[in-house]
Amino acid sequence: MMISLSASLILASASPRRQELLRSVGLKFKTVPSYVNENYLAGESPRRHVKRLSSDKAIIIANKYPEAWVLGADTIVVIDGLILGKPKNESQAREMLQKLSGREHKVFTGFTIARLAAEIYQTKVIQSAVQFKTISPKEMEWYVASDEPYDKAGGYAVQGKGACFIKSIRGSYTNVIGLPLCEALEAFNKLGSITFR
Repeated sequence: MMISLSASLILASASPRRQELLRSVGLKFKTVPSYVNENYLAGESPRRHVKRLSSDKAIIIANKYPEAWVLGADTIVVIDGLILGKPKNESQAREMLQKLSGREHKVFTGFTIARLAAEIYQTKVIQSAVQFKTISPKEMEWYVASDEPYDKAGGYAVQGKGACFIKSIRGSYTNVIGLPLCEALEAFNKLGSITFR
């Protein structure tokens, strides 16, 4: 069983998690990372930030491949109005996890679908809420010593070892991984581009 689109699909992201999600539903696609500058603009809200970056990623690649469907996405973790990026070292990972421990935080993903030859351009932002348990010092040290936190927004992977810290999720689970799969496929379907076979 597969899902196919009316033209080739390009994922404008190097994220292995987004690739796994698309493959999980049988989509065939090419990966062409856009490598945009992901710095935050002064006064930019979380929603505006992920919307802008997902759009930038998609448009850069769509300009190179105007006949293709291009999917760009960006995911961030937010707590107390603070955007948590990807930790660069154990100290940063520990600091992020201490902020998240025992509390609820929000995950925002912006995704953009573009097909310039058909003058199609659409952006959406999906929000999920994630409740963490209180992380013990031993659990904290075990986790930051693993490879897992260091290429993940917020310093954890919901689909990996980090799952043991998560008490509940309100909203899309795949959004927390990096792409709200249900909403993305629904958007493609509404554009009349999907065939289920």
